[in-house]
Parts: sequence; structure tokens; C-alpha cells
Amino acid sequence: MRERMDTMRDSSVHPVLRRVAAAVRGKRLIRAGDRVLVAVSGGPDSVCLLTALHEMRERSLIPKIELRIAHVNYGLRGDESEGDEAFVRDLAARLGAPVHCERVRLMPKPGGTLQSRARDARYALFARLLREHGMSAVATGHTADDQAETVLLWLVRGAGTAGLAGIPLKREGGIIRPLLGVTRQQVLEYLAFSGMPYRSDSSNRSLRYRRNRIRHEVLPVLRALNPNIVEALARGADILSADAEVLSGIECEQWRAVAKESAFGRVVLDGERMASQPLGLQRRLLRRALDVVRGGSAGLTFRHVSDILERVVGGMHGAGLNLPGGLRVERRRGFIVMEHGERQGAGGSITDLATGIPLPVPGEVRIGTGDRRVRVIKGAEHPTGSSDGRAAFVVDGDRLAGPLSVRNWRRGDWFCPFGMGGHRKKLQDFFVDRKVDRKLRDRIPLVVAPAGIVWVAGYRGDERFAAGPATIHPVTLSITPPVAMEDED
Repeated sequence: MRERMDTMRDSSVHPVLRRVAAAVRGKRLIRAGDRVLVAVSGGPDSVCLLTALHEMRERSLIPKIELRIAHVNYGLRGDESEGDEAFVRDLAARLGAPVHCERVRLMPKPGGTLQSRARDARYALFARLLREHGMSAVATGHTADDQAETVLLWLVRGAGTAGLAGIPLKREGGIIRPLLGVTRQQVLEYLAFSGMPYRSDSSNRSLRYRRNRIRHEVLPVLRALNPNIVEALARGADILSADAEVLSGIECEQWRAVAKESAFGRVVLDGERMASQPLGLQRRLLRRALDVVRGGSAGLTFRHVSDILERVVGGMHGAGLNLPGGLRVERRRGFIVMEHGERQGAGGSITDLATGIPLPVPGEVRIGTGDRRVRVIKGAEHPTGSSDGRAAFVVDGDRLAGPLSVRNWRRGDWFCPFGMGGHRKKLQDFFVDRKVDRKLRDRIPLVVAPAGIVWVAGYRGDERFAAGPATIHPVTLSITPPVAMEDED
């Protein structure tokens, strides 16, 4: 310990390295002996992160850590993308770290931007590598500037406390951000000091993207008012993050008193208790209720919440409101009742599968008018077929990174069948190989997360999401009756 403290006082240690080391140790992001996957694009931020962690290892600031590099090549910028991959491979060889470079083709997806699809693909890869190589954490190069830009983006959208809290220092799935306390200018200074080259992404200059407009147009104006605007916004996010944690605790406590029934498809709230809460807490409780009853909050806005408060919570007996997704909110004497109209008690029809049915964790959905159900429980059940994904499939809950839904297959769908070493396969080709009749394919439920298909129910799970020895939060998906045994030729 004394030797490490002396090293930190050494004048040859750059201030950025001191700051990163202090954050890593103080927040326990990385511990001695950890195996860390470092996301490296080739740009200055990720190269700075890799260089700092490498230097920390060489100086024994954190003893015996192992570094592995992950790089994603989307091929969107032609030769520039190829140059980035070659640069990362050379950098890995220079630092003596193993590297995994993966080429990803971004498929069109309704309701998602190119950036969001790239992010989903990137984090799905990280999750798979984390599991396959038994890594402790995934380190990404988000800086204080990224934090400031994120806060401004959420502010423009009119976000609440959670959004304005910005990027968390660490999150589920083992994601850590050791550079959040370092500005982009400090990153460049450290790279110059260390003599480390880096790549420049030409798309970062395009004003087509909202984040780039914040970076190149808004922040310079704010910097004229406050030269330390990046640090100020990052500090504000840190304060709001702590406040959001306190509010979440209060919300959980009040939820137990207000919620009389709480299940997917139906939530009943004590109307008088709701009305007696402060406005901010009423909004939080309503959002929680909507999330439970719908299995997710996508498609519902601040206006919807405000309408419920004004017309239902503050209304008379019989006051009601219809919301997107077939949701009905009604005042029934002293209670606020939220429930699905068509889907209540009937499950999801085969037609519903085309748009997707929310699948809560834990919970279940019924497919069609028969007894077929897709079910989710927390924990690892090991029925027959749980390893290959026929009757059941056990996944790592931390890999899901968002709400689940059940839908049928779409043209262009692909997944990474369990047992194929992470290789992608088009779902259509998978069905052909398994000799699944064309007429039956639309009836096979797919459990889907934001990052892609998790389970072809009754047939095969996706290896990117499969539970492994390091899984902390296992989740079991099951279907009855088993599709593969019933439908397969």
C-alpha cells in the first residue's frame, strides 16, 4: 500500500492517471485480480481509458488485473472503419492485450435510430464476451464531456430527475465508466503526455446528429458563460443521481401503502392515498404503476401521466381515460384501476404477436385463445431442455438491458443460436434447417430484448443472453406446451 501511495505522489504520474486511479479504487470499480474487458473504438477517449488501465497495471496501482480489448466494426464509414479496426489490433499488440474484433451489420428496425441499433449490438457483444471469458467488468470510455452532453440532451427533452442524473458510473451488467471525472481536454493532454496515437471519427463532426449539435453549437455558447460548464453539468448530474436514489427509496416505501393490486394487466391503487402524496411522488407512483400494468413504459409520455392525475386521480367516480396499448384507467369510488381492455384475461392473440406483447419479469403472456403461455420467473429452474432452449431457457438477467416482449418473426431477423459459438444465423435459415413448416413459423413466439432475440420459444436460445457460471441474476423463460415437440416435423 505504501509503495502505491508513493507512486501516486510521483511527479511522473499524470494527473489524469491519478484521477482515474482514485475513482477506480474509491468507487471499487476494479479490484485486484479482476479481468476487465475494455471497449476500444480507436478514438481518443477509449484509447485514453485503455492506456490508463494499462499504466495502472504496470505500476501495480491495482495488482494482477487482466485486460482484454473489444472492438466493433460496423462498416458504416468504409475504409475509415477498416482503418479503425487495424489500429485497434496494432494497439492491442503494442500493449500485449488480447483483442476481439467483431464485424456487425446493423439491420433496420422500426422505432430505432442507427445509433440505438449500434449501441444495442455493441452491448450485446460485450455481454457475450463478458460471459465467454469470465470477465469481471466492461469498461467504456465515457468522459465528463459525454456526461455534460447527455444532461443537456435530457434537459432538451424535458426529462425528470432520472434523466438529468445522466450516465451512471456503473450499472447492471458489469458496465463501468472510469473516465466520467475526466474532461475531453484532459484526455488529449494525457495522450500527448503518454505519446499515444488515436483515431478521429469523421461522423463526430456531422451536425445531423443531435449530440454533435450539442457538442459543437450549444456547449461553446455555454462555455462563454462558464468556462467550467462541463465540470458544472457533470457535478449537477452527480448530485441528481444521489437525489434520485433517495427518491426511489421513498417511492418504494409509498408503493407498498398505495398499491392494493399489482400484476401485469391489472393494477389497483388507493385513490385517497395517491391524492394525498406530493405531486412529484404522485407522478413517480403513476409511472411505476403504468410500467407494471404494461410491462414497460414505452409510448407513454408526461402528458399521459398529467392527464391521469387531472382527470382520474382528481376526478369523480366513473371518470376514465383510454391510453395507448389498449390500457384503460378508471376511478372506481376510492380506487384507481388500471387494466388492459381486450387483453385482460384473454392473453395475446396471434395478431398481437405482429406488434409485440409486453412480457413482465416475473410474469407470463397467453398466446392466442388456447393454453399456450410464455412464462418468466426470476431464478434458475433446470427443467428438461433448459440448456438447449426447447421447453425452457435460462438467461442472465443483467444481459437483457431492458424490457422483454413476445412477438413473431420478421424478415431479416437473426440470432446467435446456443451452441454455435456466438455465430449469427438468419431465423429463416434456422427454420429451414429445422424443417419448420412455413404455415407454422408465424405462430412461434420470440422473446425479444432491446438488443435482439433472446429465445426462439421451444426451439433455441440466443447464446449472447445465456446464463453462465458468473451469472448473478438468472431468469428462466419457459413455454407450455413445448412448441418444438408439438410443431416440429
